[in-house]
Amino acid sequence: MEQFYPYHFNRSHTIYTVSRIHMPELLKEFRGIDENNIDNAASAAQQAYHEEMSRRRLTADLLQNGPKESAVINEYITLKQHQQLARELAKVNDKYAFFYDTRTGKTALSLSIINDDLAEHPEHKWLIICPLYLINRAWLKDRDDFFKNMYIVNCYAKTKQARIDKIFSIGNVYITNTESFITYREYFEKLHFHGCFVDESSDLKSNKSKVSEEVVNFALNLQRFYLLSGTPAPNGEHEYYMQLRCIDYYGIQQSYSQFTNRYFYDTSRNHHYQKWVLLPHKKDELDKLIARYAIYVDKEDVLDTPGRSFEEVSFSLPDDIHQQYNLLKNELYVQLQNERKITVANVAAKINKLNQVSSGFIIDTKAVKENKFFGEDKQEVYLLSYYRFEKLKELLDSFGNEQVIIWAYYRKEIETIAEMLGNKCAYVYGGLTPEKKDNAIVSYMNKQVQYLVAHPDSCGKGLTMVVGHIAVYFSLNYSFESFKQSYDRIYADKAIQPHFCKYYIMLARGTIEPLIYKNVLLGKQDVCMVTLNHLKSAAI
Repeated sequence: MEQFYPYHFNRSHTIYTVSRIHMPELLKEFRGIDENNIDNAASAAQQAYHEEMSRRRLTADLLQNGPKESAVINEYITLKQHQQLARELAKVNDKYAFFYDTRTGKTALSLSIINDDLAEHPEHKWLIICPLYLINRAWLKDRDDFFKNMYIVNCYAKTKQARIDKIFSIGNVYITNTESFITYREYFEKLHFHGCFVDESSDLKSNKSKVSEEVVNFALNLQRFYLLSGTPAPNGEHEYYMQLRCIDYYGIQQSYSQFTNRYFYDTSRNHHYQKWVLLPHKKDELDKLIARYAIYVDKEDVLDTPGRSFEEVSFSLPDDIHQQYNLLKNELYVQLQNERKITVANVAAKINKLNQVSSGFIIDTKAVKENKFFGEDKQEVYLLSYYRFEKLKELLDSFGNEQVIIWAYYRKEIETIAEMLGNKCAYVYGGLTPEKKDNAIVSYMNKQVQYLVAHPDSCGKGLTMVVGHIAVYFSLNYSFESFKQSYDRIYADKAIQPHFCKYYIMLARGTIEPLIYKNVLLGKQDVCMVTLNHLKSAAI
């Protein structure tokens, strides 16, 4: 069975299940059937054989030589070559992963695939699963621009009954946010969808998450299923497991432990979590496995981009903050003026608190928990210094009247910056309602305000915000996905972003921040791109 690896098996190793992509080899190995005598096989075996051989031949030809059909969809849209390639790949692959970089038009090409199917099978139903803020700003916008006759049922609503009513309303295409899909999956199942797109499939990167489990099980009962992501595995190749499991359940190892044991080794010394590193001698095998089901397109290969630069804005901590930083670093506590001490219990908490102190504030996690669970009213956040906000103000003043996005990871940072900038800014973070987030983004895009202060995870994916070409990172965290997605918001083809894009990374010298930026974020970028570059098509 090794030639058909990976395969699934029962406990006694008497029953094996493999992917249907192995059908030609299975027939030859166990029935002696190949291209010379396939006509003598049972009709079902003949059909499976010819379907798989045709899929292989057409897929290889498309990846090598490019699309063959007209890219004109209607009077409103003509697909670019890389988009048309995905459209034609979808015609021969019922389940596939389009790992297309940001700004490469994933939404439009996906709608074209749905449009093709509905033109031939108007009775079919499709589901789109995506982050909430992409429903209106990406999917419904592209529908309005390019597929004006396509009716999409927006299943988002404020109450449970309203959502259920929308799910059961008449339509062919339905769209729901990722969180709602988990809650209402039983209702979606009753619609018997033919196909599904999952936008930002990196949400499935964890083998332990509820959304990963739900989507994998949902995909099993669908005829067609496609993944979309510009950063599918931002922290390492082990994050492909659940996504590939959606595409071909039996084409990937039976369990996550089997997958990691074959391709990785754990460099962590903490038994509570793993730090997977790809085994060098297994890299080619894993690359080939992923390449069976996925294609990657880099925006730099298919768009005429304006170029960009990243500039480190370095500065020193004030003496009092430097003293607090070293106290926390060495003694694991911060001493406040009211004699209250804020302590940290482990390394993860220590790193988090060091980040806060370098920004000039600290969150009392204990007070947050006591307020939440016991109804206390204790102070949760202590502002230690305005020094970093003053550095930001100096930087912003140097830009004159330019539109600027300011990325920050803590709510206290966002609120303090917003207070400092007053009515010249709008802000977005996780605690706001979808309506308030959308209003803030619109006010920035319409130049009603000069600055947008935002958490990358609140509006860092999928949105186009090319009204400005400058972004400032007030703070950082360890997520390369958040970093990449956020810096691509202002970067696009010259047709919509004609200006050279500039990114300013604020880094306090002598702190953990330069390490996060240079060693972690840029390091993860290198690891992420190695596998993705292997998935590029020769036709692009």
